[in-house]
Amino acid sequence: MIGMNRKSSSPGLKDVPELMHHIQSLLPVKEAARTGVLSKSWLHAWSTIPNLRFHEHMKLADVDRSLVRYLRDDIPIERFELKIDIQNQKSAALAQKWIRSVATKTSLKELSLTISPSGASLHLPEELLSGENLIKITVSASQGPKPNSIWMTTTHHPKCVTSLRELHFSCVTVSEQVLHDIFSSCSSLVKIELILCSQGLNTIKVKNLHCLRQLQIVTSDGGSTAFEISHLKSLRMLGCNVRMNGRSKRLSIPPLINGHSISLGSGVTELTLGGGMIMDDASLDMIVKLGLPFLESLTLNMACWTRASFPFTSASIKRFSLLGCTSRLVDLVYVNAPKLLLFSFSGKIMPCFVFPYSTLEQIEFRLRFDIDRLDVSFFLKMRESLRLSSKCRVHITTFSYNLPMPLVDIYDLRRKLRFPPATNVQQLLFETTGDECMWESSPFFDAFFEICHPDHVSARPDSMLKHKNHFCKLIVMEVLEKNMNKTTTTSYWPHYLKNVQIERPHNKKWETLTDSDTSFLEKLAPEHVPVQFKLNWW
Repeated sequence: MIGMNRKSSSPGLKDVPELMHHIQSLLPVKEAARTGVLSKSWLHAWSTIPNLRFHEHMKLADVDRSLVRYLRDDIPIERFELKIDIQNQKSAALAQKWIRSVATKTSLKELSLTISPSGASLHLPEELLSGENLIKITVSASQGPKPNSIWMTTTHHPKCVTSLRELHFSCVTVSEQVLHDIFSSCSSLVKIELILCSQGLNTIKVKNLHCLRQLQIVTSDGGSTAFEISHLKSLRMLGCNVRMNGRSKRLSIPPLINGHSISLGSGVTELTLGGGMIMDDASLDMIVKLGLPFLESLTLNMACWTRASFPFTSASIKRFSLLGCTSRLVDLVYVNAPKLLLFSFSGKIMPCFVFPYSTLEQIEFRLRFDIDRLDVSFFLKMRESLRLSSKCRVHITTFSYNLPMPLVDIYDLRRKLRFPPATNVQQLLFETTGDECMWESSPFFDAFFEICHPDHVSARPDSMLKHKNHFCKLIVMEVLEKNMNKTTTTSYWPHYLKNVQIERPHNKKWETLTDSDTSFLEKLAPEHVPVQFKLNWW
């Protein structure tokens, strides 16, 4: 019995280094390194940890020394994460050597590269794709001083890992040969992301990948790269965004969606399209012709939309987002979607929204505009839109830059309002940019609280003038001081407030706002930290 107990306990002892490695992998690098002072076992665990993370502030000599030791002693490397600033050819050569030596290890499962080409370019070695047990590759580059600073090409057919399940390339110039070799040999791919990697490509072909579930492609070449997407029977999510340059946005240039060949299976439930893919009614017809009976989530980037109205019909979608609507042309958004539950809109305009037959549970608005666009019409459209759903969330960012404040006629707004203030706005997020204290005398909040009484307000300091928080000062002037210049016979919003609660930044507790809080509200606010309020209305 004693012998059996000893034998049964031995696997647990073998698991101790693995447990130490797991604990160290969860800690920040500096904290994980400090565990080496606990005991020789912890020091050995740290010196043989299979998850290597090197950030851009580490000395190149230290990184090189560590990798030489791992390779010399044949210490397994399962995950390799390298963040490096390519300042010169020396650092580029070192990065190539490290990637080539680590990527070929049979123990490697995940490889992540974050590259900043500040002073030199980097040619990724072919060995990047050769790991026998590699599951995930991520290569992300920032924009360098020259275009195509990070690239990957080949003159022959490289050996590609067949076990690869995830591929993420961002701002990496990849040749068509490399992409063809990857997609033709990596049949186990489940997720593909190609973000701004199409420079110089005629076609991106993604075909016959029967395990692929997620595919996202973003191009910025004005639509010169065509997509050929077909025979992806397991695909559930597709995202395609053709970013257009200024010249290609002219209305005389026809839509570019005819240059793409996209055939999707019926299993797609999430679709994201944008840029040159969404320009006019023909673009919407393309979505209908895709024949996606189980499509539940649709996101459209409207940066290139050229029509005054947006009509769309879908029998299946439950979540619908229109993003980046910048054109003043758009005046009407008509969505016939009886199963729609969530609608999200962001842009620099406020069109009229019509949702027949839908049972919306939540609607979200994220609006970013110059202050000269605020008028009575804006608030009337906003009030009508708040009637569409039982729950609403509003995020407004305004840009001033010393422009004159808008002259919103509050009395005209009250005359034209057909409904009392909405009580279904759960949250208002408000921030200003470049506002020289003009909001304190602005009718914006007066007009906004005429159309709704939000439960929660998150007010950020001005993004340029960090110490300005206009909603805080408004609360002080109008709520605490009860500005009696406004007659009580007029329906004025502070008189509908029971009380205001404020969240203390230091302890995250809610307290009722009192006169003693005046000095706190006028102090410098921490940068980017919003002040949170709860408004309790009669």
